Amino acid sequence: MKLSATVLIVAAAAASVSAADNNAWKITSIGSGERDNLCARQIQTCQNNCGGPKEALMAFCNTTTMAWGCGCKSKTPDFETWNWPVPAADCSGSNQVCQANCNSGSGDRSKCFNNCASTHKCNTEDAPVSYTTSSDVKIAPQYIGPAVSYKGDDLGDLNDGNNRDNVESSSDEANSDSDNSDDAEDSSNTSAASTLFKSAGFAAVAVLSAAIVF
Repeated sequence: MKLSATVLIVAAAAASVSAADNNAWKITSIGSGERDNLCARQIQTCQNNCGGPKEALMAFCNTTTMAWGCGCKSKTPDFETWNWPVPAADCSGSNQVCQANCNSGSGDRSKCFNNCASTHKCNTEDAPVSYTTSSDVKIAPQYIGPAVSYKGDDLGDLNDGNNRDNVESSSDEANSDSDNSDDAEDSSNTSAASTLFKSAGFAAVAVLSAAIVF
């Protein structure tokens, strides 16, 4: 008997595209109890979306790495990725780190908080892509990738609401030409990532189909 299984995974960016450095937040930093709860909800969401446990050919969530995957027997998982428990928690945690950095860093705090809010519109297509999916429960997710929304928009530095724009010093002025050159290169790389996610038939999330033979 042949069954068509659809696996929901996050599309990986091409190796030539530089990923945003958002190491300040990682979903595995949350407590084990919360990870257990998130994974239980993640698996249940997958099974419910597929039409029941028997209809979910693949429904896993690793409570250590937070890698997750969902594949249905006869349909494409159609619950929007940004609404799944793990990606939603990933966005929320990143937003909390962003706001904490506003309190500890220099610059205009009000502007910083607004920037955090504008780049963390969790549970919407404007939320930052969560790189937590995996093809196997034993394979850790990549965690870090281009800082783009599910819609494909460039979000800049997710964990720094100041985006380094408000920090000024005499040394910055002395090296302005060099900084501008670096900024232009970073902007080019991030723009390339955004373009990649908007084109080639996938916008940040790809749905792949595979044949399962029994």
